[in-house]
Amino acid sequence: MPAMLQPHIEHSTAAQQPPLRLLSWNGLLAMGDGLAVRAGWAGQDRSASWLLSARPSAVPSARRMTAVRLAAWGLRDHAENADLLVGALVTDALRHATARLRLSLWFEDDLLRCEIEDDRPALAFAASCRRAADRAADRGHNPLLARLACCWGVAGKVVWFELVTGERACKHA
Repeated sequence: MPAMLQPHIEHSTAAQQPPLRLLSWNGLLAMGDGLAVRAGWAGQDRSASWLLSARPSAVPSARRMTAVRLAAWGLRDHAENADLLVGALVTDALRHATARLRLSLWFEDDLLRCEIEDDRPALAFAASCRRAADRAADRGHNPLLARLACCWGVAGKVVWFELVTGERACKHA
């Protein structure tokens, strides 16, 4: 065949196409929650709870879901502190959780409460948070929880913190 009559065929290579990025379960959960809040299907109630898989994607997903809920609840001014605390606690929970962890948020009476619970039968996560805080206090440093949260604590396998969102002073400080 003459060169003019031959069809032109483009050969694609993998380098030319962007890689396909699949979302993790945590990423899908965060995306779905954000869509539900924007559509008005969620966010009106003042509590939320998510079951995350114990994978590294839990950290950005938990932070994203916290930010979306705080925005829906009119608490954008507290999103930065909540974001830092949720990220730190979920990161620490990943060291101990075997399959899942639960992130729960409540907003009531000018207090935002966050709880992180791991699924491990032992109390390793909560105990490690308590030991880290004790070590930091012994050295004269304030841990992140003590600096940013009104109050915080450990109850079984749950580590929690509260942020004051209104005019009242923190009674626990």
